[in-house]
Amino acid sequence: MSTSDSFAVRLRIALAKTGAVVELIEDGWVTVEGSPKPGRRIEVYVRDASDFDVRFHVPEKQGSPFEQVIAGDPHEAEEVQSTVAQFVADLVAERQILLMDPQLFRGGRRFLAASDVNDSTVRHASWVVSWRGTYDSDAPAA
Repeated sequence: MSTSDSFAVRLRIALAKTGAVVELIEDGWVTVEGSPKPGRRIEVYVRDASDFDVRFHVPEKQGSPFEQVIAGDPHEAEEVQSTVAQFVADLVAERQILLMDPQLFRGGRRFLAASDVNDSTVRHASWVVSWRGTYDSDAPAA
């Protein structure tokens, strides 16, 4: 079984109760679909057993897809794969959200734990998105 195959199995287990659909689309690429927001999907490129590129596609936002590279020690590949599967599961369960921070020095896209989101965070963001759209916001909070 290839690394992509075994990772797809691990991801299916992590997402079992979410309704998301996990598919191995070609060697090295695993997709997650099933967001109620049209066009939103997650793709994971498996570079090797301990190097992953997670891409969150949000078609209505310029710059999509938004990437998070997760890599680690090749001797700890199982742990890295578990970390990636948990990150994707957290995106789908909306425990992780994505926001665009326009601030000069720390600006750019940021994945953030939903529990860390507060009025100040949203007020300073250009936009916020999540898998199901629960946290979606285009306008700064008042």
